[in-house]
Amino acid sequence: MESQVQYSPVRSYQRFKAADRALVLVDQGSESLPYHIVDISEGGLSFRYLGQKLKRSDIKKISLYHNEQLIVDDLPIKNISDHRLRDNMVPVRRGSIRFKELDPDKLSKLENFIQKFTVAPLPVA
Repeated sequence: MESQVQYSPVRSYQRFKAADRALVLVDQGSESLPYHIVDISEGGLSFRYLGQKLKRSDIKKISLYHNEQLIVDDLPIKNISDHRLRDNMVPVRRGSIRFKELDPDKLSKLENFIQKFTVAPLPVA
């Protein structure tokens, strides 16, 4: 007898491991800093950073860089999570964000970024 239960992947988009020097600039006005992207998809990304927890309510947009080259500017986002990874003298944290609806130009630039600056797809979980 065939099961009537249908399963769907937890994530809507395939995630990819970011290449070295793939960076996200978190827009916090004069205190904006670039952080290393851990993984990215058309739906969002996660990044790691050192120090104290970011004031996430202030973050409305991000920009994507490779080295010092701006690839995609002003992507609107929604904050998803932020948690501490390791218990060291300097805390290592991981932030996750979701992209809000993107216009076709920004979506195309994001797809280009993923194509050029990722190294491997991650398992669907």
